[in-house]
This record gives sequence, structure tokens and C-alpha cells, in this order.
Amino acid sequence: MDNRIKCIEHYKSLIKAFADPCRGPIYHYTSAEGLRGIIENSEIWLTNVAFVNDRTECRALKEERNLFIDSEFVNKYVRDTWNSFICNPYNDKDTYIASFSRGKESLEQWRAYGDFRIGFGANKLFTHSFNLYQCVYNRKEIKNWILKKSNVKEWNGDSLNDQFKRGAAFQLIYAASRKFKNYHFNKEKEVRAIAVSHHTWEPYPNSPSMFANDPPIYYRDHSTYKIPVPYVKLFITDNEEQKERQHDTTKETSRQMKERKLNQERSMTRYLLPILEVLIGPMIHREDAKVACEILLKDKGYKNVKVNVSDIPLR
Repeated sequence: MDNRIKCIEHYKSLIKAFADPCRGPIYHYTSAEGLRGIIENSEIWLTNVAFVNDRTECRALKEERNLFIDSEFVNKYVRDTWNSFICNPYNDKDTYIASFSRGKESLEQWRAYGDFRIGFGANKLFTHSFNLYQCVYNRKEIKNWILKKSNVKEWNGDSLNDQFKRGAAFQLIYAASRKFKNYHFNKEKEVRAIAVSHHTWEPYPNSPSMFANDPPIYYRDHSTYKIPVPYVKLFITDNEEQKERQHDTTKETSRQMKERKLNQERSMTRYLLPILEVLIGPMIHREDAKVACEILLKDKGYKNVKVNVSDIPLR
């Protein structure tokens, strides 16, 4: 195996080791419109973090400037990346997330996010472009997570050079900043899918292939502010089909690449999402909603999905 290919494969395995092992069901609360879109299209939308409810989303970790002292790091690459991270201003418009919960049904989440809760098999939602992370809500937890991931066995070996190790350290601190949330949201017990997609080819204007794996960006209208909100799509497809669609990006302009990726994504074969159950929230006409949901699921090929009704006695 070529040394560079070996290095890239080692790097990928290290990045994968940063993701959290999520097993069992995770739950996504949504509206009737969101439920229909997920089931009809077999896709989940990840929203740009600049437009989510938490105003400190992905920024909270930067406020923890005294979280570490240098001597606590066993990994010099992570130490240097952390020191750089807390000194540089926040400037991130390329992160997209979809939120799930590991907790029991919550009246707060029913009120905040919609009348339907979809349960997914977490291990089957993991794909090469989307990693799952369990959110943490206090300093000690995020500190321990960073130190633990700084010392995983995938850092070892002779395959990775300094450049790749610095890149991996950046990805680790980047992931930590996406895991760490304000403690006021701790009851949500959030698990999130995270993706990165650059809307511009900067700072690599002469190397568009740097972003060849970025998912295409779409736009929807914000329900309140009436502005275009960027999002990307998570869906299950055939990995072999994706490999067959790999393209020589060296001769493409950025516009050509974007148009090609959009066209490819629209034509990809999609598999059913790993939906385990749907729970109807405390709403008016909940029994009618149950019937409608059962018909929708079976019509779109989801044959063995349980549909239940919440017993929360909210009028």
C-alpha cells in the first residue's frame, strides 16, 4: 500500500475514534410537516448552527479558557490546538446539525419542537459523512472526553506524520466544541448528527477538491423570520454506489463541482431510514393522528414501525 494512502486510512480511523458509540434508540421531535418529509423522502435535514435555538450553539466551549493547564495534556498536538482554539475568534458558518434525544418523552420538548417523536436506531444512522455525538453540559465531562480521545490507541503508529496529527487534533477540538452545550439544555439529553459543508471554497480557492466530500447545501424559508436557512441532507445510500460516483475534481470549477454533487445526490438510491417507532404527542385528535401516521408509514414501505400515543394528560 502506498505510504500516503496508508496515512490517509490511518487518519480516517483516528477521526472515527472521536465519534461517540451510540446504541439503542434515539428520538427526534418534529412537526407534522417534518414527519411527512422524513418518511416520504427517507431523509433528515441538518440545519446550519447559525439558525438553531441555542444562541451559544458551538460557542460555549470557547468561554472555558481556563479548562486546562498545559501539563494535563499527554498529546502535544491536542495541547497546541486547544491553545490556538481559545485564542482565535469564533467564525464558523459551515457546521450543520440534527438533534435527537436519548431521554424519555419530555413535555418540554413536545412544547418546543412538535407533536411527533420519531425513534431511530442510532448505530444505523452513522455514515461516512455524518458523525453522532452525545452532548455534555458541564466542564468536567467535556474535559474528560477531550483527554480520553487525546489518548486513544489510533494516535499510535508510524503512519501519521505531523501534518495529519495536527489535522486530527483540530478535528478533536472541533468535535468537542459541538458536543458542549449550555447546562440549561441538559434535560434534553441530546445526541446530534454533525456534518460540515463549505458554502465557499476559501481558504483553498485553487484546490476545490479539498471539499469534494462536503454534502450539497439546500435552503428553506425560516417559519418566523422569513429568511433562507441553509441545510444539508442525511440519508442512507449504498456505499458502493457512492464509490462508483467518485469523480476527478482536479479539472472542475467550484460551480461545476456543486452542480454535479447536487445532481448526483438527487439521483442516488435511498434506503429506508432505521425508524423504530413513532410516538404521537399530547395533541388534539391524537387517535386520528395515529391512524394517519400508520397509513403514511406503510405506504412508504415502513412495515413494522410501532405507532403509539402519549399518555401525558395535557388538554
